[in-house]
Amino acid sequence: HGTEVAVKILMEQDFHAERFKEFLREVTIMKRLRHPNIVLFMGAVTKPPNLSIVTEYLSRGSLYRLLHKPGATEALDEKRRLNMAYDVAKGMNYLHRRNPPIVHRDLKSPNLLVDKKYTVKVCDFGLSRLKANTFLSSKSAAGTPEWMAPEVLRDEPSNEKSDVYSFGVILWELATLQQPWGNLNPAQVVAAVGFKNKRLEIPRDL
Repeated sequence: HGTEVAVKILMEQDFHAERFKEFLREVTIMKRLRHPNIVLFMGAVTKPPNLSIVTEYLSRGSLYRLLHKPGATEALDEKRRLNMAYDVAKGMNYLHRRNPPIVHRDLKSPNLLVDKKYTVKVCDFGLSRLKANTFLSSKSAAGTPEWMAPEVLRDEPSNEKSDVYSFGVILWELATLQQPWGNLNPAQVVAAVGFKNKRLEIPRDL
């Protein structure tokens, strides 16, 4: 009876030095983290052609998948969704209270994994930066615009507050069971949120 694990294999194995450094950075970050709401890092292969990260396996998959599949309302009652929101907040708070703080920068429901007991854990630190000074310049706005803070979409300096904005979008998703900005394509989201100051509408019946 071995332990089930998840293996994240990098799609491209022969990438340039900068991308390789980013991969090693993700490994370095994950190795230091121990928290019930952070996916547990178990090891890594740091030599091509098998670059990969090994973590605990979470059987229910991503929060995104759970929220947007048919029958979500029955499986995820309000109390359960509130607990899930609390899990995300605890995981995010743990990252922000590290020394130096870790800003996730790509917090979104597809990057939140759920175990058998419906505990939610933060994963995928590919975009995280150890916050050595007050602000980060993202250089690569490679996240997903639907969840990203306006300043990140504008490629301006960002800090922990950008994660808090993303957490707000996740809360909206948990409350409404809808897809954020489902009626817009990614470029339209960047324009609406980053440059036109648009925000998700809170339904009246919430």
